[in-house]
Amino acid sequence: MALAGTSVPKTTPEGKYEGMFVRANEKTAELIGSVAGKALLLSDGQSCSAFAETALSPRTVSLVFDGDCLPLFAMPDGISTVFAAGGAETVRAARYFAEVRGIGCVLFPTDGSLDGVYETHAEVRLGGTPMRVPLRDGQAFFDTERMPLARAYGRILLARLASVEARALSAFGSPCAAAEAVLPAEETAEEIVRLNAELRRSEREGALQGEGVVLSKLLEERGERVPEWGAYLRLSALYAAFFERGKPRRYYTPDYRARAAAAGVPPAGVPTAEEYVLRAMTLERIRAPFARETAEICAERKQLHAKLSAWAEDLPLKGDLCMLRQLPEHAPKGLTAIIRDFGLMEWDDDERGIARKN
Repeated sequence: MALAGTSVPKTTPEGKYEGMFVRANEKTAELIGSVAGKALLLSDGQSCSAFAETALSPRTVSLVFDGDCLPLFAMPDGISTVFAAGGAETVRAARYFAEVRGIGCVLFPTDGSLDGVYETHAEVRLGGTPMRVPLRDGQAFFDTERMPLARAYGRILLARLASVEARALSAFGSPCAAAEAVLPAEETAEEIVRLNAELRRSEREGALQGEGVVLSKLLEERGERVPEWGAYLRLSALYAAFFERGKPRRYYTPDYRARAAAAGVPPAGVPTAEEYVLRAMTLERIRAPFARETAEICAERKQLHAKLSAWAEDLPLKGDLCMLRQLPEHAPKGLTAIIRDFGLMEWDDDERGIARKN
């Protein structure tokens, strides 16, 4: 029979996932025998080896994902299950194909943050056109040998910043909640991936993902090797500076139109005078506890850098601020949008930002 399209991981009383940590080749070979009809093996260019033992089977059809979902729909009608190995785009493509065809879906994500595994909807490309589509829930297995742990650990760090952001936004009048992210008690691959799974499930239920994820994607496009760590460095420094010394600039209004044009997005809404005054009063009320918390976060960065360096060499301890400057336009509901409205996201080429202005 065909594999089920929806699967909920079993857990022990200690919360460990049972049967989820596998070798992709071995698990695929095991599951192929339970598939009715043929299975589509979908992988990206770096993950083809995940299906090396089953790719030549007469019961499988293989396809390398090129970033567009359209070729998937040229597959024969006899396919009853899609197996996917690769990053978030590949996983989303498989889940979209499974949703449209009404078939089972087995996932072997190579992104340790597990982006693409748990969302209910996501953007995919179909015939070159970006489209937001529903995704079928799949049966996920984790081959940690294929996952870069520095990035997965960095995503947990960004979830810590999302918690700060959510509480600050709520105080400023935009109620939201984020999952309470904790660092792994055991720094094993399984524990790091398990924590990411719990965070992605929380986000599926409505928890704030945070603007740090938006910043990490911008840094990745720029070629940064561990963009989650780079986003954590920059954003933690910005938050700490804002809560320690950020003072609203009473007689300054950001050039919203110019900022939007530079970022290539529509202009943001401008807060009313009443909203601005209320936010300024709120900042003084919440400043002290948030300043202490963000200062503590910054104080941990050397220790965290040492941990991540075990998985990725030559990680920076500082990051330039140029990508931060346009973050409010790319994350218009994030905390940096409020910092921008206070006139504190404008700085000169020396990029010292709030620390220089105040």
